Amino acid sequence: MSDDTDILLLTDELPLEPATANSQRIDLAAQDEAARADPLLFERAAEEPPFARAVLTTPLHLNVATESRTNLWTQWNGYTTPHILTNLEDEYRALRHAAALSDVSPLIKYRITGLDAAAYLTRLVTGNLVSLSVNESTPVAFCEDRGLVVGDGLLFRLGENEYRLVTETPHLSWLLDSAIGMRVRVEDVTSTLAVISLQGPLSCSILHEAGLAAIQTLRPYAGHWFDVLGMPVYVSRTGNSGDLGYELWIDPEDAPSLWIKLIEIGSPFGMSAGGFALRELARVEAGLPRAGVDYLGAFAAVDPAHASTPFELGFASLVDLDREHFTGRGALRAVRSVPPRHILASMAIDWHESLQFAAIRDARGVAGIATSLAFSPSLGLNLALATLKSSAINGETAFYVEAEVKRELDLSLRKAPARIIAGPALALPARHLVPAPIIQRR
Repeated sequence: MSDDTDILLLTDELPLEPATANSQRIDLAAQDEAARADPLLFERAAEEPPFARAVLTTPLHLNVATESRTNLWTQWNGYTTPHILTNLEDEYRALRHAAALSDVSPLIKYRITGLDAAAYLTRLVTGNLVSLSVNESTPVAFCEDRGLVVGDGLLFRLGENEYRLVTETPHLSWLLDSAIGMRVRVEDVTSTLAVISLQGPLSCSILHEAGLAAIQTLRPYAGHWFDVLGMPVYVSRTGNSGDLGYELWIDPEDAPSLWIKLIEIGSPFGMSAGGFALRELARVEAGLPRAGVDYLGAFAAVDPAHASTPFELGFASLVDLDREHFTGRGALRAVRSVPPRHILASMAIDWHESLQFAAIRDARGVAGIATSLAFSPSLGLNLALATLKSSAINGETAFYVEAEVKRELDLSLRKAPARIIAGPALALPARHLVPAPIIQRR
């Protein structure tokens, strides 16, 4: 090699050629292209373990995000869900005077099938399922051997040996343990089933306009298959709003199209999309406790004293002690005549501005703890679900709460009287009407 010949550093991407005068020029653009990272390296794996992602999105996430004007999100069973989409006042106005549409897909859903499915559920839940027909649902609670509530939910019977259990919190381990020795299969189908909730006085009118024939004859807690835009949709007359309402159960692939259709049809009726804050407000108005918030399940409570029997949670109507054996029946029979350690009650606080507080007090001190709070625009009152000591409950007890009220740079402690409400704070008759009212769109 001559002294005036340059020595080139060659890579695998460049052909190995003798050094010549022409090879003194290196193609930098070609080298940049060769060094560019393969985009496939950054794609998500086709099969990913369920614990690989900390953030989950529902099949309707992009559709719901389109309705958001606040970018306020929260977490529900690991799924990202909207907290408030526009503002709570407008969403509430739509719920009580027209209809509110929401994505409730994060609800935990179990499919229970097999020859022993009915026998399995009879042993699992505290109520009597003899009268539960196909395409009907019923509220249920289930306990462990000490009679302490593990969880509660809504049980659908979809076929002769097919059921769906819907709960607020996961219970798969307990359901599988309870199935040992029985010909039954229990599957978590939460991610394979989308759920759209349509609640409010005009909800039936909107579904009727969408082509759901005879939707007005669907009874409370009943369900029926409908065809919407060629998509099979299971519609149940259920929900936690305390008003007329429906839940639509659909395959994840079809859910966005159904959402768009309902937005298009419902908007002229005054319908709007609602977030998780609206669901919580309506739930407190209806006096419905939420697992993990208003009570701790038997396996979630570190201290057994913080777990509850069905009688302490107001679930007495879900218990039938005179039927065949179920888990916890013996223990519940033993405590049936014993005064409860505490009770979960709905309370009204006579103060016409929103308050934040934790303790429910009486003349002797702290009588209980408020677990859910909401200000009801319909009633103009603060509402709470609260766990009260049984020793503090009698007809003459005067309850009150203390709350810090902030106005600009001034902070004051206010005392407001509180009282127990028998039944839901807001009971709307349309929830039980059959046929459901229909208003034609102008």
